[in-house]
Amino acid sequence: MRVALINTMDLKGGAARAAFRLHKGLVSAGVDSTYYVRDQTRADPSIRRFIPDPAPASAQHRAACKAAREAAYNAYAATRSPDIELFSQEQVDGDENFFIQMPRADIINLHWVAGFVDYHLFFTKRITRPVVWTLHDMNPFTGGCHYDQGCGKWQSHCKACPLLGTDDPHDLSHRVFAAKAKLFADWPAHMLKIVTPSHWLATEARRSALFSKYEATTIPNGIETDVFKPMDKAKARAALGLPQEADIVLFVSNHIRLARKGFRELVHGLSLLPDLKNLLLVGVGDSHILSVDAPFKVTQLELINDDAKTAMVYAAADVMAIPSRQDNLPNTILESFACGTPVVGFSAGGIPDLVREDETGFLASPGSVPGLSLAFIKAFGNREHLAACGARGRALVERDYSLKANATAYKAFYERTLADARRLGAH
Repeated sequence: MRVALINTMDLKGGAARAAFRLHKGLVSAGVDSTYYVRDQTRADPSIRRFIPDPAPASAQHRAACKAAREAAYNAYAATRSPDIELFSQEQVDGDENFFIQMPRADIINLHWVAGFVDYHLFFTKRITRPVVWTLHDMNPFTGGCHYDQGCGKWQSHCKACPLLGTDDPHDLSHRVFAAKAKLFADWPAHMLKIVTPSHWLATEARRSALFSKYEATTIPNGIETDVFKPMDKAKARAALGLPQEADIVLFVSNHIRLARKGFRELVHGLSLLPDLKNLLLVGVGDSHILSVDAPFKVTQLELINDDAKTAMVYAAADVMAIPSRQDNLPNTILESFACGTPVVGFSAGGIPDLVREDETGFLASPGSVPGLSLAFIKAFGNREHLAACGARGRALVERDYSLKANATAYKAFYERTLADARRLGAH
């Protein structure tokens, strides 16, 4: 069986990491897998990078498409919400070379493809192989946003987008949604199956106007349990220059300042703790320097591109915080559990799939700052129990979230998808 995994970037971002981990797991399981990407940073013969047509006419066409797309979005520059993180349209500045260079495969597995896959080019009769689409956020079934922040209009038809800050029923989100709706209306149900890492996102996909006719299955992400693993906390702190006696709360995000990630709620919740003298909040993320007005110590480490060192940071922490307002199945939870570090956060999105109350961590109602503070009080109130939560998190990952488990589940799903396509396509 030949599989083509398609993602915009090879390693940058949580979706890319999850897709690459699946690719590694499939290769180890003997599957002929090729990872097809727009942006490549890792030297690996099993990764194929898309090369745009260098002809002047093609380059001019791509530039014109990009300019038109940016102009359509920037028309809302004065009104769009400061909390909007990404808005991706269904068209990209691509060309026919995408299909010429795409790996030959029995099954195509799309992942996070914003800015890479042009829906108008891809979802046509030229694709004769069944497609599995692994959703890493909501964008494939919305009018442009990647997380709707509670809007819900994608259940019928996006328009008057609150994130764009407009009440126009024919705004950009309406146009993008209408274009997707037209394409998916003609795309057979047996030729596209949806996979989501979390049960929450599968439920949302089933509720969506665009994907309700397609089967949605949950297959969680995998993690390298031989790289992300427990280590001595004192040695990890010494290696990182972190204080030995501190109560360390870790917060990890590619974009720390994103409102959806809940950093402000985290700082507020920690500020309500009764004892702050030993508390240290360690932020790991982008290069923006955090200026935090808090009654406890805060330090920041830039995003680390070395998995062994990243594992060391998880091992150095007492707890990892995940105060997201909306999220799929954060890789950070898997990484933290694999290192034996329990998690405290909000019971939002797919977070409860992993964080089981009082077993592998502690949860608060989404957005409740007092509840989040209480969850930290419970976590730090019994150190032996906290350590046991970390050990149960590690055991959970070893049992259900290894690269082998991830690849085995996908391989079985691919085989069933191929069988369904052959059976239903014959009618």
